[in-house]
Amino acid sequence: MNQIPKLLYVPTRIACLILFFGGVLTATATTVYFNDFSGGAASLNGLSVVDQSLSPYSASVSVESGQLRLDATYWTTYIVANASSFATPYSTILKNNPGTVTWAFNVSNMDDVYANGFFFCPASDTRGGWGYYSSYILWGNGGGNPMQFYRTTWYDPPPLLLQIPSSESLDTLPSKGSFRITYEPSSDLWSLFGHIGLDYIDPTTVTTLMGSVVDSSFTSMSLPYMEWGGADMGSDFFDNISVSVIPEPATSTLALLAVATSAVLRLRQAKARRHSPLRLSND
Repeated sequence: MNQIPKLLYVPTRIACLILFFGGVLTATATTVYFNDFSGGAASLNGLSVVDQSLSPYSASVSVESGQLRLDATYWTTYIVANASSFATPYSTILKNNPGTVTWAFNVSNMDDVYANGFFFCPASDTRGGWGYYSSYILWGNGGGNPMQFYRTTWYDPPPLLLQIPSSESLDTLPSKGSFRITYEPSSDLWSLFGHIGLDYIDPTTVTTLMGSVVDSSFTSMSLPYMEWGGADMGSDFFDNISVSVIPEPATSTLALLAVATSAVLRLRQAKARRHSPLRLSND
């Protein structure tokens, strides 16, 4: 019978144990909020609509063909979700989340005679006015303009964290965007991933990095709202909005290696004891 060389046998055992423990401890994303607007008007249940249109104008919000439509007029119209009601393990204090936080969504906007744009942000307030509350905002309005990611402030203009070149930014329809924003609590790293084309794709699968930046200005305070909407005149469309948290792995690869190695050594010692000659006591 062929025997497996001992030098190969032990590492093989270690590798198998690493794969086993790794499979058990691998972290998976927990979706804490999701809305694909497939429920029609009922998809807006639990959400607040804020219309800041200037009189005598008024905006409209509806669900059409399985996506959210916002028609803004001369100011901002947006949706507010209460992030405090998101599922466990999400924390409105972003720094307290157990791992990577991801906001993902599809968006497109139809320009009008006035500049029309979209925005998406976690926020501390529901007033929706830039410079009046704490938030991180992704903003874009097509027409050859760059997309921007910034944090709000009392000062004008707000601090710009990322600016995406116009050639890589979402334009007005027929262009459609699929975006994913991530935040890493351990490093305060924000990253924007995006895909732009004639059709939406699953935004949670987007891997093209558009830019990254480190910022901790508002990550240790509560941002209990999530807001998205449009500004000025035109129509904005949103779909497949989700928030997820990926807990950090319970242990590192090196720790797994140490655990697996220790287990194999104990197995070898036990086997050696079983095959060792019986020793009689001299007593």
